[in-house]
Amino acid sequence: MNKVVLVDDEMYFRKGLRNLINWEDCGFQVAGEAANGEDALKMMHEVNPDLIITDIRMPVLDGIGLIKQAIEIERVQTKFIIISGHSDFKYAQQALRYGVHDFVLKPIDQDEIEQTLRSLSKTINEQKKRDEQRLEEQANILFNHLLLGNAADNEHSAGLLNLLSVGNPNEFFYLLIEVNGLLGESALNNEERVQQIKRTLRAVIRDVCSTHERIWIQKAAQGAVGVLITSNHLARFQMSIKKFMTWVKKELTNRISEDFTFYVGEAVPSLTFLKQSADGVERAKQHKYANNEKGIIIFEDIVDKPISFAEPDETIYQSLIEHIEEETTPQVIHSLETLFQTLVSMKLSHTAFLAVLNSFVHSVLKIIRKMGGEPSSLQSYRMIYILHNYNLTLPQLKELIIHFIIECKEEIAKLRKQSANGEAHKIKQYIDLHYHENISLKTIASKFFMNPVYLGQLFKKTYGIYFKDYLLQVRINEAKKMLRQSEKRIYEIAESVGFNNTDYFVTIFGKLENITPSEYRNKLINERKVIGK
Repeated sequence: MNKVVLVDDEMYFRKGLRNLINWEDCGFQVAGEAANGEDALKMMHEVNPDLIITDIRMPVLDGIGLIKQAIEIERVQTKFIIISGHSDFKYAQQALRYGVHDFVLKPIDQDEIEQTLRSLSKTINEQKKRDEQRLEEQANILFNHLLLGNAADNEHSAGLLNLLSVGNPNEFFYLLIEVNGLLGESALNNEERVQQIKRTLRAVIRDVCSTHERIWIQKAAQGAVGVLITSNHLARFQMSIKKFMTWVKKELTNRISEDFTFYVGEAVPSLTFLKQSADGVERAKQHKYANNEKGIIIFEDIVDKPISFAEPDETIYQSLIEHIEEETTPQVIHSLETLFQTLVSMKLSHTAFLAVLNSFVHSVLKIIRKMGGEPSSLQSYRMIYILHNYNLTLPQLKELIIHFIIECKEEIAKLRKQSANGEAHKIKQYIDLHYHENISLKTIASKFFMNPVYLGQLFKKTYGIYFKDYLLQVRINEAKKMLRQSEKRIYEIAESVGFNNTDYFVTIFGKLENITPSEYRNKLINERKVIGK
């Protein structure tokens, strides 16, 4: 509601004017009355009115003198309406020179004056909105300079610091509030979401600070807002930033259904050191998954707590990848839970934590590509691929990865089913060509990017014989051919067909042929002699 002061040396006229007009309906409230221009100037400093309605002829200081001094000396932005019983053109000319909004002659027409007031109220409100936007833009410029640590180099810094109007606190904190969760596709909706948070947060903080202090909140990174907190805000909380933040979190979450994480930088004695507090926020953010107590991370609490920026090697999630290929969904989810517990216990930084998950994600997607699939067709592909762009709590992150794993597991199963026969044929061909090499179920599974257990089951299902038995059968058949067609010694033949141990070769040969290699060769020699006779 805009404020108006009534100035006239006739008390009854002021009272009549107050009662005549429906001020609230016109967008105003009467903030005071004065009998002359001098008293009006004093009151102007006290109530800071948006509008002064004044008579012209008054003792001490008349209406024109009041307007002249207010505009030329006091430099106020207050609007003026003159109400006078004198229609002398020189008064109107002077009023026009000083930008008076309207010159109304007595007696007053109620409808006319109320229409004028409504129009003026709209104009004042629009100007206030523009001023607020301009001030907000200037504050954001200042914030950026302060956070970058170069405000002192900016020629406008001194003036902008005064515009902040934060009183005279002895400590300052930079607070960053992250809104956790997956943002929607609509940029407009996301912007409205941030604006709602800013409005609500401003209302929360307003409860604990003077009405003369400005509350500065800016949009920070995606899904986050930055806030300037001062020691003045802590008075109700025994000057404890922790108690203050606990209260802010409770109030904000009661009014908005969002999941927030709060980061508070270190206390600094001056706004020119705000970058130091902002740097503390960046350090606090790295503790999101390692040392996060109830969604509030304060620099002074974590500064000495352990944190690791070293990314563990891929062995930490290798067993999970194997489980995706061979285990049931509940077992896979259990393995993921174990992985998350391990990463949390390692006190990994936020950066390292996401790097491990990103590496894991790419490993799974690589399997799908190798199997001829297209990862971009997965519903969760886009979200998971830009994981680092989202603010997520640990449970939210886990839920997203679980959804991704289940989808990948189903995709791998589908691709396997489509290519099972072809894969089995390729594996059989590979054995037929490479039987003489040091191959095993595990080495072939690795070559074909398959789980060893699944490969063995697929081979048995397709050809009715176990992988190992087929490999031995091929090797023994090739050994029989060499025994028939060459003069190689038994150990040479064993090595030629892939046996590293001659005794083992002899044992397997005997098991499959019910005869030793030497006996097989001698039998062939004797048969040839008989034929030769």
